[in-house]
Amino acid sequence: MDTQVDPLEIGARCAELLATGRRVATYKLAVLSALLQHCLEHPTAPGEALRVPIADLADRVVDLYWPQVRTFSGAGVLRQNEQGGRSLPDVVRELRAAAHAAGLSTPAQLRAARPEAYARSRREVARTLAQQPLTALQRTGTTTPGTPFLYDDAWMHKKLTTAELDAHGWSVQLHPGVPAALARVAGLLQPVLQQWWVADVQRMNAADLQAPDLHGFLFGADRADLTPVRAPLADLQAGRCFYCERPLREDTHVDHVLPWSRVAVDGLVNLVAADRRCNLAKSATLPAPDHVVRALDRPDTDLRAIAATLRWPLERERVAGAAAGLYATSPPGTPLWREPGVFELLRAGDGARFAA
Repeated sequence: MDTQVDPLEIGARCAELLATGRRVATYKLAVLSALLQHCLEHPTAPGEALRVPIADLADRVVDLYWPQVRTFSGAGVLRQNEQGGRSLPDVVRELRAAAHAAGLSTPAQLRAARPEAYARSRREVARTLAQQPLTALQRTGTTTPGTPFLYDDAWMHKKLTTAELDAHGWSVQLHPGVPAALARVAGLLQPVLQQWWVADVQRMNAADLQAPDLHGFLFGADRADLTPVRAPLADLQAGRCFYCERPLREDTHVDHVLPWSRVAVDGLVNLVAADRRCNLAKSATLPAPDHVVRALDRPDTDLRAIAATLRWPLERERVAGAAAGLYATSPPGTPLWREPGVFELLRAGDGARFAA
């Protein structure tokens, strides 16, 4: 395969497959979203291949479904699989219940606090991903073969055994050039995947679901309860906003330095206490690189003290990798948020500041 992969061509082929292929569940959308996020957080050179652990994709799929297995107003728990039987959201709902019983609020917390119990569910999710969406992602129908332009799927089928997965290291190998291309188009494809996801959930559920409310429920509203980290982060910052350094008031917000809508990272390294004005002004905009550098440079000892008390993961490597990917794949001239009403422009090479 030619290693000079055109990102727009890869994006168009992914979109065409999803637009024309058969979808009886939201799994294909979830696994492609997970692939995009993995490639964004693991930057590669344009001609490099990348081995992606299916367990990593399973964690990201759990993160995606985590807010979606709550009860949606007037419609109960939303259906996301037309075929019946045990579904991925069922597994995630069980994990969320286990987290709630343990006083935890995010899947990352559950992974850190209950690793052995979580590992069993991760394996179930990983096997389901291998048997279903990863097997069918590059095909237009249930039996029609497709061109494996993302990864070799010749060994994959709907009844994959544990032995077969063991033989392939429970991973898929992205073709040379594909990882960098997927990272480049992640910002374009993710909103499209979300719109299709909303449409699929509307189609699979009998209730009259309003698109704006449903989109916020699936991808925005009430993602995770960040309240426990608010006071400790404010104390760490001496009671001042991370961005403007003004004294924090009662309406202190917890902000994702790298916006959640761009990378779903709830680790402490990506969280800061901010005043309402800065948080609302920044919104989903990428911040100036200096803000990310300051967040990454906070002493591990201080953050680990909070992490130990709250059983909350740091995820430093994920934040650094995501920052490298986001800034490297955004075009020069992209507006970056500095402070309310003040922006600066992204410069070529800004992503290198976060490379390992």
